[in-house]
Amino acid sequence: MAPNPVDELKAALAAERERLLSAIGGVSEQQFKKRPDASPDDPRPWCIAEVLAHLLHDELVWSRRVELALAQDGAPVEPTNRTAAADAVKAGRQAPVPQLIHGLLAARRALERHLDAAAAIDALQRGVSHPGRGGLSIAWMVNKTVEHEREHVAQIETLRPAVGVTAA
Repeated sequence: MAPNPVDELKAALAAERERLLSAIGGVSEQQFKKRPDASPDDPRPWCIAEVLAHLLHDELVWSRRVELALAQDGAPVEPTNRTAAADAVKAGRQAPVPQLIHGLLAARRALERHLDAAAAIDALQRGVSHPGRGGLSIAWMVNKTVEHEREHVAQIETLRPAVGVTAA
């Protein structure tokens, strides 16, 4: 029996979220908010809380787009508002860390519900129309969410020692 594409996407989302939760395990509130020293490669580094806020903002964007694709295949979307994205990152430094984590968990549940809805109507190839990227299918957007989280988990794993986290 061939694997179910929705189940595969949900498994990828779950695995990456597990990696994220593992990467932030054992981090204190102070360490979440501490920015590492600037470097030539990264003159304006983010703290772990800012990374989480960025992930949350982007996951909400992708989830809304998946929802739009379910409602209307080919629905037009606007590019991400860079000012709003930057503001979300800044807000991460002020937000209580549990609020960020709960937001990420809620956003993931919403995305999974959209995937279930897509499965019910066999709609993974439905999509949205982005002015710069063209057509983006639901499957592509979910895979993009997984890849994006993977990149930032690696970033967090690098940040851990830079902000004083010593244990895994």
